[in-house]
Amino acid sequence: MQIPSLETRVASLEAVQAQINERLGSIESRLTSLETRFDSRLSDVDSRLNNMDNRFTSMENRQASNFRWIVGLLITVLLANVGTAISVIIAVSRQ
Repeated sequence: MQIPSLETRVASLEAVQAQINERLGSIESRLTSLETRFDSRLSDVDSRLNNMDNRFTSMENRQASNFRWIVGLLITVLLANVGTAISVIIAVSRQ
């Protein structure tokens, strides 16, 4: 069995190194692509969360406005009932 020469062994190692460099370059480019896609998705999620926050704020404002309207109507109905009761009491007491 013959031992390969030093030049053959170095050439083989250089070929392996070139293949490793090529694979690392491929991994690096795929990782860069993945980072870009991930950043894009995170931006989408952030914009969706901001949109949801704006919608919740809008709903809270509408709910507060509706509550004020209901309280105002209840007070108006209460005052009308009290006024009606007072006028009925006055009318009954005059007879």
